[in-house]
Amino acid sequence: MEAALQGSPERGPHSPSMRSRARALTLTTEGSDVGAGEPGTYVQGMNVLAAPFLYAARSESEAFMAFHRFITTEVPGYVRGAMDGVHKGLALVDKVLAIVDPKLSLYLIGKGMSAEIYAFPSVLTLCACTPPLPEVLRLWDFLFAYGAHLNILCIVAQLVILRNSILTSPSPTKILRSFPPLQADTIKEVTLTIIKKIPDDVYAEIVFHAK
Repeated sequence: MEAALQGSPERGPHSPSMRSRARALTLTTEGSDVGAGEPGTYVQGMNVLAAPFLYAARSESEAFMAFHRFITTEVPGYVRGAMDGVHKGLALVDKVLAIVDPKLSLYLIGKGMSAEIYAFPSVLTLCACTPPLPEVLRLWDFLFAYGAHLNILCIVAQLVILRNSILTSPSPTKILRSFPPLQADTIKEVTLTIIKKIPDDVYAEIVFHAK
């Protein structure tokens, strides 16, 4: 996806592509109640999930087609009905964290901090809710190459990266209320370490949770 940012014939500040990117930046920084649902096919937070497509595409129509295909084939469970796929993903964040870092998992549980409380936006938007947008695109390159389901592990990777700060904080809620700026390369590196620790049955759950 990041490759789409390179070599675009339209680079002027008033070109359609640049207007789309400006709009995408607005979408990712706007406040959005990602936990709420609305009747119909739209759910709150979908605008944030759409923003990287709008930023990288050459036109809004191209962005729409890519976005539509993604949500209908890769993560339909995230936008269908009660967003069951998102809730399954949140349960998997808790499960994976308990596997790869039991101490951190128990600490958060002791503070009443399940993934439902802090990770809903990150699961629903594949971390697009956390700036900067260019780092989101770098992370999405990885997710689109190996599977969007790996976002669950990327979220756990961010928790592992923040481990010391969380464990030494009497109020981890303040830290997890908004994750620090994405560092795609570091997250990918930690994710590749985590994946080796996941049992086959749990990994199968991760693969299919958003369907």
